[in-house]
Amino acid sequence: MKKLCSLIVVALVCIIALSACGKEQTKTYEGDVSGKHVLTSITYKDDKVLKQSTINTIKYDDLGMDKDEAKKLFAKSENIFKDLKGVKYKVDYKDKKAIEHLDIDYTEVDMKKLNKRLGVSTKENKDISFEKLEKQLKHRGLKEKDKMDDK
Repeated sequence: MKKLCSLIVVALVCIIALSACGKEQTKTYEGDVSGKHVLTSITYKDDKVLKQSTINTIKYDDLGMDKDEAKKLFAKSENIFKDLKGVKYKVDYKDKKAIEHLDIDYTEVDMKKLNKRLGVSTKENKDISFEKLEKQLKHRGLKEKDKMDDK
């Protein structure tokens, strides 16, 4: 009877451990990069990035321009992401700052088209590695935080 109970406990522990593997997870990072306040949330499963949601807050003074000039600048980005399946891009213009929203669903986006529009020349159009992306974010000075909330 003791052996049976031990086997059941071991089986339950294995089931719980295995169910935790391969589960979707989300991590959020925040920091200041090149005059922008960046808040990005990454949803991933194992090492594959599924979605990325980023909010950049940029003060017009930091860009050395006014609101109208900033609108012209961001219009270029709007054209890059326009009509690209799996990508949502918009900018909210406030009195002293612009808030840029970029959502990419990597399960839907055509990586070849995305890379071409971004001017990235690569033969690899495969999945984004969470581990590599996380290293890049940390290298740029972003820190992990509890959850994503717009400032």
